[in-house]
Formats: sequence, C-alpha cells, structure tokens
Amino acid sequence: VSNATRDWRRRADEQFKKDTETRDIAKRPDSETALDARIEQVLEGYLDISGYFRAGYGRSDAGGPQRAFGIPGVAKYRLGNEAENYGELAFAKTFFPADMFSSKGTLTDGPVAQMNLRLAFYNPYDNYGSSSDTDFSVPEMWASVANVIPGMPEAKFWAGSRFYRRHDIHINDFYFWDMSGGGAGIEDVPLGPGKFAFAWIGDGAESAIYNDIATSDPLNIAGFSKGSFDFRWYDWPFFGGKGELGFAYSRSESGVDSTGLQAEDSDGFSLSLVRTREGFLDAKSLHKTSLQFGTGPAKTFSTGFENFSGPAGTFIRPDPDESWRARVTDQWVVKPLDHLSIGSSMVYQYTEFGDNAPYQHWASAGVRPIWHFNDTFSIALEPGVDWVSGTAGGHEGMLGKITLAPQVSLGGEFFSRPVLRAFVTYAMWANGLKGGVGGTDYALDTEGWSWGVQMETWW
Repeated sequence: VSNATRDWRRRADEQFKKDTETRDIAKRPDSETALDARIEQVLEGYLDISGYFRAGYGRSDAGGPQRAFGIPGVAKYRLGNEAENYGELAFAKTFFPADMFSSKGTLTDGPVAQMNLRLAFYNPYDNYGSSSDTDFSVPEMWASVANVIPGMPEAKFWAGSRFYRRHDIHINDFYFWDMSGGGAGIEDVPLGPGKFAFAWIGDGAESAIYNDIATSDPLNIAGFSKGSFDFRWYDWPFFGGKGELGFAYSRSESGVDSTGLQAEDSDGFSLSLVRTREGFLDAKSLHKTSLQFGTGPAKTFSTGFENFSGPAGTFIRPDPDESWRARVTDQWVVKPLDHLSIGSSMVYQYTEFGDNAPYQHWASAGVRPIWHFNDTFSIALEPGVDWVSGTAGGHEGMLGKITLAPQVSLGGEFFSRPVLRAFVTYAMWANGLKGGVGGTDYALDTEGWSWGVQMETWW
C-alpha cells in the first residue's frame, strides 16, 4: 500500500471518528497495527462493520423470567440488571476520490464521503426468542461529505437520521445528552481552539393527548413533532481535558386527534457543558463531568418527549414553557492498580414540570469495581442507589441494587470485550415505590433477587 493511500485512509479515519460515547472511546485503535489491518479491509470491500450485542438468560425469585429492578422514569444500574437481548450492527462505506487506490496512489484534494447504516433489535426475556415480541429498528441512516470547503478539509456536511454526538454514563446506560434524530447539519468546523457544529434535528411520536383521568383515551392518538436547532463548540482545552459547550432551541407541536383536541405548542432552550479528560492515570483512564439546564421541550436534552403513565394509560407529558430541568453528572473509569479497575456514576437532577404538577428530585450514585485475577478471569461488584422525590405514577423513595458477577473476557481492562459473565442481583426499595418496580411479579414486594448469565461485546 502506497504512503499516499495510507495517508488518505488515516485522514478518512480522523474525519469520521466518533469520540463522545464511552464505547467509542474504549474501542479506539491503539496503534498503527490496527490501521494497517483496516487498510486491507478498505481495499477489499470499502466497508467498515461495527456493532454492539448483549444476550443471555435470567430468572427471578418471583418464579418467572428475570425482571429489571429500576425506578420508573430514571436510569438503572445495568450489571446483572438487563432483562433483554439487544444488539446493533452498523455499516459504514467510505467513498474516496476517483483513482485513489490506483497503482500510483496519487494524493488528491478531492472530497471524501461516508454512508452509515445501523440496524438494531430488542428482545425482552419475558418472551424469550419470540419473533413477535422482537422489535427491529433502523436508528441510523445518514451520509456526510468532507473536504469540500477550501481551507477547512475537516469540516463536513451531513444529512439523514443519526446518533448525534451522544454523551453517556456506561454503568447505568444513561445517555444524558442525546440529540439523535433526523435532520442535517455541518460539523468539525475549526473555530478558535476548538470546533463548531450546527444541526437542525428532530423526531416524531404518536400519543394520546392527556386531558384528565376521566376523559383521556390512550387509544385516541395524535401526532407529535419536536424540532431543535443545535449549536456545539467542542474539543477545546478545558482544565486538562477537552470541553464541549452546547445550546439548543427546541419547539414541540402536536397534531389533532379524532375529537379535534390539540395539545398546546411550546418552546424552550437548553445549555450543556461537558468536560472530558482521558489518559491521566493510564491510556484507558476517563473522567467526564457535565452541567445542564433546559426549559420547556428542551429540558429533555434530547429530541424525545417526556412520557408518563397514569390510571388511564401512557401519554406524552406536556412541556409548558415554564417547565425546566437542571442536571449534573460525573463518571470515572480508572485502573489505579494492575489488578483493579473501577467505573463510577453520580447524577443529580431537579425538574419542575409546570402546570401545577409535582416537582421531582433524582439522585443516583453507583460504582463497579472489577478485580482482575489475570487478563482473562475477573470478578465485578456493582452497588447502586437511586432516589426520587416522586414519579408521574405517584411513586417515591429509594432503590438499592447490588450485583456480583464472575467474568471471562479478552483482556484485563474495565472495557475489555467480549465478556461472559454469570451474576446474582439483589434489590430492595421503599414502600413508596411498591407497585412501580419489577413489573407485576413484584407489585406487592419491596425486594427481589435475580440470577443468570450474559454475554456483552462491541467492536
């Protein structure tokens, strides 16, 4: 492979890399060897394949299949607490200038593009393996073109439906900033010490319009739409790491149901600040902190809608202009000792829903230490606690969960995958959460056990 061809492959990888989610950071190539292997793949098929999969089987002490223990409406700690099979398979095809891979390997200044397609499925344990209860989706189908603006080869235009610069906490699978949806934009535009991005992005949903408990019909649905103008400035130096600052203006509207009822339109804005630091103890170290504030429909920090379940059914929660939310998160992934790696999570969130609805506090803390006996065998322990002052269903109180999981993996790091694990999980929750945790199997209980096995991998 010529040096020019190698340079183009490196530039393409840099152009289209994803570096906000914990999985993206964990699977980043470590050396030129990984690049060499991918060059051959590109030459053969021009197709990159990546994916995420988890699958297993579990039981509960209630006698049925494994149930997840979590407070409705907030994230739960995931180790030994995921009662479903889930997978994503992503394909990316890079388009290079004509004659890029000719024998001469001439380096040109032409544009480079990439097409992305992601397929996903979800299959809950309570109907294990049933095709009728397996949901399939296409969460990503989008394309981008780079090296088209003179003097700014890294800037790129995109359009389609995509995961848009998502930020998450791994151990409770909480995507605290997730403006994924359909739209278009421009990103990676050099601006001062960082980069700038702009997107018009949105999503749609169908739901009944909530009026009151007596008259609201969950089967009488209307369409809802929510669009956002999202501005980002990112990858600038920030207290030993890199910063990402975001502003979004969002507007939510509804259609009309069969009775002529229409929900009120609303708009709002959000501000988000994320600081990410990597490689401070070793190459795999990660520390991510965020501050967020949003009003109206922008307070979800996503393209999605607030939902709630009541006696009449499940509805999209209205977003009056006076509603607002503030949130702070913090997570660590470190390896302080050769045989010990640790991941942690802390979340505090306060929400005013408006329209005389109850406000809500949510506080969460969890940690997952993993003791590595060698590069193959390890044992993980994950205690986590969540507390809410109230939910849409009227539940409030604290839930604690702890899981012990012996593991077999390829490598002795926190994010070493694939990993095979057996687990046992115990959870207990307050009387105020009775009926809201564990589904109907635990409707009258305040504690529960589950056990099982799971495989998890990504690449």
